[in-house]
Amino acid sequence: MQILLSLFWFLVFAWLIGKIPFFKNIKGLPYRLAIIFFGLKTLAGSVLIYIYTYYYTDPDYADVYKYFYDGQTMFRVISENPIDYLRMLSGIGGSADHLAVYYEKLDHWYRPWSSELYNDSRLVIRFNALVSIFSFGYIHVHNVFINFFSFSGLVALLRFFSRYSDKEKVKWLALGIFLFPGLLFWGSGILKEGLLIWSFGFWVFYVDELIFKRKIKIGVLLLVLWYSFILLLLKPYTLLLWLPCMIIFYFIRNSSVIKVNVVYFAVIAFLALLATFSGKIIPGLDVLEFIATRQNDFVVHSLSLDAGSQIHFAFLQPTFTDVSLAYLKGIVDAFFRPHIFEVYSAVTFMAAFENLMLIAMVIYVIFFFDKRNLNAYPLKWSGFWFTLLLFGFIGMITVAYGGMVRYRIPALPFLWLFLIHMANMPKLTGKIFGPTGFFYAKND
Repeated sequence: MQILLSLFWFLVFAWLIGKIPFFKNIKGLPYRLAIIFFGLKTLAGSVLIYIYTYYYTDPDYADVYKYFYDGQTMFRVISENPIDYLRMLSGIGGSADHLAVYYEKLDHWYRPWSSELYNDSRLVIRFNALVSIFSFGYIHVHNVFINFFSFSGLVALLRFFSRYSDKEKVKWLALGIFLFPGLLFWGSGILKEGLLIWSFGFWVFYVDELIFKRKIKIGVLLLVLWYSFILLLLKPYTLLLWLPCMIIFYFIRNSSVIKVNVVYFAVIAFLALLATFSGKIIPGLDVLEFIATRQNDFVVHSLSLDAGSQIHFAFLQPTFTDVSLAYLKGIVDAFFRPHIFEVYSAVTFMAAFENLMLIAMVIYVIFFFDKRNLNAYPLKWSGFWFTLLLFGFIGMITVAYGGMVRYRIPALPFLWLFLIHMANMPKLTGKIFGPTGFFYAKND
């Protein structure tokens, strides 16, 4: 029954992809190729479920299952009191005292370092509670749903990138966005990352719709606010790190490559200076203290799990020197670790292989540098700086390989955007890519 119901919903979403205008007329993403990518994401999500079922068997530490089970528990409230279910699902009136008896049954609703303002686990639990209406308790149906969400977010990013990209490289864009190993694997599970890709992709797309068309539409503005709200609940640092890159892009996108990068460096340095003295400027808002506390929480959590994937156990201190050095080290760690000599499982092998791919792509750029695009297509420099910001932040606060390779995935499409625009990429044809070339030919 689970297979049939999962297949039914996959076919429903595949039909929607073919009918909804948002998914149509995208260069490099014809319908049949879109279905292949959606299918690969769904398959990757199934593999992740399999790993958490037979490899990481403790449901208390298996992220896929712990949010799924809590979502099921929340959904069962609908049979007792539908109004209470809607309150918990929407959060409107969700803090009523009598709901505490329900929340106490959820194993992962409360976390030691979370607050009422920020708890990214709750959104995933609510997602599972909502999908339970359609899934009859089958986890693979949830997998299909979240992959339609995350697939849509990647399509939104592709539409945004395509607007400011070399038209000859848009097809390469699609391949990297949908097939990057870490993005395909971790971005396809019933995890926070799937919802993050969905909300971040659409936020970027709809903000650009407002700016590119220079016309305020109430519906689009409301969507921007909605996705802003989701991002602030999920991973607010992703939005905050992209904001300066986006703003600089819109203001100086017609400038020379030297001026563009000088401005990026100057603005980021200024923001770092503000963060350093934020506690003195606004009492109670100490950014360095927040970063150090968050990193320390990760260390304590990793020690409590006794996991074997720690990079280090050093506690970050809330000083400019300590944070700066940790940030620079974080960039290196996020780019290169785990490396091939640190592999101890299939999952770390995949991460090490992806890092080898990144190194190989950088080497390819060096040998096949595209001089024509150095000053053209300035969005690539936004992608470059956003990657540095996010990689550095993730590498700084995360102390385990598993978390690092998951949390860095929002930057991977932006890194890919930068790399393919800096290199002379071979033309995609049927002779090189076989059936894939056939699908591309339909959209030429």
